[in-house]
Amino acid sequence: PTAGNRCRGYYDVMGQWDPPFNCNAGIYLFCCGSCFYRFCCQFKGHSLDQNSCSNYDTPVWANTGRPAAPVTEVHQEPDRDQTHMIVYIICGVVAIMVLVGIFTKLGLEKS
Repeated sequence: PTAGNRCRGYYDVMGQWDPPFNCNAGIYLFCCGSCFYRFCCQFKGHSLDQNSCSNYDTPVWANTGRPAAPVTEVHQEPDRDQTHMIVYIICGVVAIMVLVGIFTKLGLEKS
């Protein structure tokens, strides 16, 4: 044969759509493989009967439905929010140590 045949588009085992393609590259003129994995091959005896396949529609398990609604931010009471408390404590301790160091140096220089 001078012209190849066409592999129809199908859904593979992962639920991904594989688009149709033509088998016309050199001696690879026939659509072969399985219903879920198709490729071009050389011999007509190995060609796939594409009419026997049923994976031309989206698989049921791939229909996940609508995405979940976005979660709205929950307002918390400000006195209960303590996520940054450790940062405030560390910065306070560092500031007090710097002030103690400055006053100690000034006190030693005057005496």
